Amino acid sequence: MTTSETVTGKQIGAGVKAFTSTSGASGQIRFLDSPEEVLDFIEGPDVESTVVISRGGTTTFMSPALMAGVAGLITLQGAPESHLGILSREFGIPCVMSTVFTEGIQTARGETIPADGTTVRLDTSGETGLVFLADADA
Repeated sequence: MTTSETVTGKQIGAGVKAFTSTSGASGQIRFLDSPEEVLDFIEGPDVESTVVISRGGTTTFMSPALMAGVAGLITLQGAPESHLGILSREFGIPCVMSTVFTEGIQTARGETIPADGTTVRLDTSGETGLVFLADADA
């Protein structure tokens, strides 16, 4: 569904796609930074409409979120050959890795990420993985 030509909204991030997907993903951002946060998240009601952000591609505690069926995955570090890159391909979850954001909030470690609840759309149909702001109704 999404390609660079059909995605509306401002591009706010770019990285390495884990695999090519023409379906893309959209949903509200949720930054998960600990095993406890992942466990609380997967018991909640909005798993399938969420694009989760993980700090690294080797963050194994993120696996239950992928198995629960998140809409998409963004990592701040990592490569398609990393643990989360492999799992995203296995589960068919669009994934943008080693993502650099041009706007957002600062984490405790100084990384820029979209705030929780921001609606984004992932485009993994081209050469790179892209993250766009999206309308909440999209």
